[in-house]
Amino acid sequence: MTTTTQLLLTDVSRPDLAEELFTTTTADTTGDQLWKVIAHDDPVTTMEFVVRIMIQVFKKPVILAEAIMWQVHNEGQSVVDTLPKAEAERRVRRATAVARLEGFPFRFTLEPEG
Repeated sequence: MTTTTQLLLTDVSRPDLAEELFTTTTADTTGDQLWKVIAHDDPVTTMEFVVRIMIQVFKKPVILAEAIMWQVHNEGQSVVDTLPKAEAERRVRRATAVARLEGFPFRFTLEPEG
């Protein structure tokens, strides 16, 4: 089964930014291999922004979002989530788009689990 989902991306803290409409097509993920989403540190992206992305895009509770942010900051990277490939790619695209709109070079990589 293939579904098409439209995601409306807004940033309430930056009303001057235009809304971005992302359309993704995802296949049924039953049996898909899981992929690790890894966030990478950089000298520009703020800690507040990383926490916000973890909450808004990756749906992490505040305490876990802060823990991920600190691990990225202190160790250079952190596994954010483990998801089916299509979902992992969708969330990375969304998080990366928000980062670029706000002028941050925050980046992610994906790697197969196990």
